Amino acid sequence: MRLKIMKYIQKIVAGCIGLCLFACTETDELKTTAGKTGFVVSLIDGSVGVESRKTPAELNVPKTEFTIKVWKAGSDELVASAPCTGETGQVIEVGTGVYDVTAEAGENPLIALDAPYYKGITEDQRVDADKTTNVSIACKVANSLVSVKYDEENLKFSDIYQDGYYVRVVAGGDSEDIKNVENSVYFRAGSAFEVYFCGMKIGETEEKQVKLDVGRTTLQAGDHLILTLSPEPDKYDLPLSITKVEVKQETINATIPMEWLPKPKVEAEGFDENNTLTFVETEQKQAALNLNLSSALQDMKFKFNFQDEQFVALDKEKTYQLSVAEDKVAIETALATTLPNVGDKPESIDLSNLLAKIQTNAGVTTTNTIEIDVKANNRWSSEDTEANRTYKIVCNKPEFSVSVKPENCWAWEFTVDEISVTKGDAEKIKSNLVYQYYDGTNWVDCSDGMTQKFAVDESRKNIYLEDEPKERTYQVRALYRGVIASAESTATLEEPWQLPNGDMEEWYWSQIHEDSWLNVFDSDTYTVYPWAENNSSFWNTNNDFTTRNRGTFSNIYNSFPAVSFIDESHSDNWAVELRNTGNGRGNTQPSNVLEMNKVAGELFIGDINISTGGTDAIPSGDKYTITEGRTFSARPTALKFWYKYIPLNSDTWRVKLKLIDNEGNTIIEKEIESSETQSAWKEAIVTLDYQQSSFYAKCSKIYICFSSTITTGDNMQYEKSNCTIWLDNERTFEDVWHGSTLTIDDISLVYDK
Repeated sequence: MRLKIMKYIQKIVAGCIGLCLFACTETDELKTTAGKTGFVVSLIDGSVGVESRKTPAELNVPKTEFTIKVWKAGSDELVASAPCTGETGQVIEVGTGVYDVTAEAGENPLIALDAPYYKGITEDQRVDADKTTNVSIACKVANSLVSVKYDEENLKFSDIYQDGYYVRVVAGGDSEDIKNVENSVYFRAGSAFEVYFCGMKIGETEEKQVKLDVGRTTLQAGDHLILTLSPEPDKYDLPLSITKVEVKQETINATIPMEWLPKPKVEAEGFDENNTLTFVETEQKQAALNLNLSSALQDMKFKFNFQDEQFVALDKEKTYQLSVAEDKVAIETALATTLPNVGDKPESIDLSNLLAKIQTNAGVTTTNTIEIDVKANNRWSSEDTEANRTYKIVCNKPEFSVSVKPENCWAWEFTVDEISVTKGDAEKIKSNLVYQYYDGTNWVDCSDGMTQKFAVDESRKNIYLEDEPKERTYQVRALYRGVIASAESTATLEEPWQLPNGDMEEWYWSQIHEDSWLNVFDSDTYTVYPWAENNSSFWNTNNDFTTRNRGTFSNIYNSFPAVSFIDESHSDNWAVELRNTGNGRGNTQPSNVLEMNKVAGELFIGDINISTGGTDAIPSGDKYTITEGRTFSARPTALKFWYKYIPLNSDTWRVKLKLIDNEGNTIIEKEIESSETQSAWKEAIVTLDYQQSSFYAKCSKIYICFSSTITTGDNMQYEKSNCTIWLDNERTFEDVWHGSTLTIDDISLVYDK
């Protein structure tokens, strides 16, 4: 048999009026009825007249079933009778012929409270041999009913009557009292009936009843008489009146008995097939407990077992009830969730706020369970012992990590990059983070948000390249809400290297040529080096070029050091003096000074390579090149030094600073120039702005070059005069062609980050 219906009971349970309704496709019926002769019956709501393909399992069909009867067409001869079994494609077997088919539910009493009777008939249905006939029966309410309402808008009944007034309905020689407006009296359609109001006025001791003129003596099948009564103090016997009489055609949907309605049902939305919702703390999740109710909510029971320490106020041993006011408040407060009220007909309980609140216990997974039982139409959802009423919420810790790029690690500070979130809500995590580093003993909050700035270690301000570096590596992490740590990263600070001999205190000189037969002119040739004898060099000069001394006396083109040390220092003992040079000394005239010999005095970091060409008489191929830089691995923020400058005419000095990577690429460079005469010591700072650099690379070399002039050749400024330099003591060289003089001392690198 196939039972169908399409209609929601109070917009919640679709088609439950079918009571035992089946549906199947034509293919299903062919499979289940092959070789049989009889009826496959479908019930529909006679007030709607449409069929549904819902199955009993989908409709939550109640236990009470219709009875299907088959009669000889047009007679009272009963051929077959069968209750609905709930099986899809149930066949009521009869022989070939023409039949009337009826469906009935209920007892059709003479009179009773809340006792609807349903009936439907389909006539003249033919059954052929070895075939089944599908038949639909439109079922209707087949008895009549009376209900009452009380209108107290102007006056209350309690102002006139004592408690216990009611309405009595008499039909078929018997009567039923309506003492609750939720009840209705049902009686057989077509029966004569009367309606009485019964009550005792305040101050009296005898109950009285008065017959009400309802304007009808009989009602037809499905007729629902609804009376609205109001108090009227001026009436003598029973002071009330009928203010409204209405009769409407009642449908099956509205008259289903309470006990026939399906039990309440709870269905989890957002949970898996095991009623478990697993998520990561901070993850935005939506979930709800959907309530499938056929009537108003009467009560709910809850039990909680939460591992999340935020919910310790919820007693794991207690059963909380919605109908208990303090229990409802306790649940709503703890769960941040709004519960419905008794008497409501809610569709669901939203758990989204609860999920947003649930956490791990400092990163340890929490499992939190809610057990729920719902009561409606006098039935508890727990009647279904197979239903899972326990819902599990599992909260795992978020997963995220931090990184510190090498370019964000300086000598005295590092900055954490953006965190990477692999599990959890990135924005929520970022809004509640503290960044920390490990100092070898404890985790310490970074001093400035994502940046840790260390105080300058005075003991490290003069660490030189040849010194043994100290390990300066820190573990770094982020801490969410003060308890959940990210994966760790490493920050390695750069060593704040200083330049060897930056104070210009180490010097070495040597005699490289001796013309003893010309000593009257002091023609001996010397060179000067900015490092101690037998030490390795870091700084260098172009002295090897200016003192190369080629040829005999008449062909001496250059023999004077362009860079030397002097005792007029800014601090300590020595400073370095750079000067423009032309030829050497002796009788060489300006017109004989070759352009190649007109060079600036240069102090630089790197090596010098000298090429000699031509002949001793005319060395036109002589030149030098500088190999820039020496090994270095830090990023200073500035170069600082002290200087004096005595320009010849309007000359200009220059200093250039460059950091180079291991591929030979320039990471950053900066130079400054000045033509200002400076006879007293003045501090100069060359600032490096790394934000202007196009890329980051690990520093491999540093190059610094000081030049006494930026011009060479015919434009270089020089003159012939005596010049005093230090060797083993002050020595004066006569008639030397030289020009502008730049004096430098106390060269240092600045690390302010």
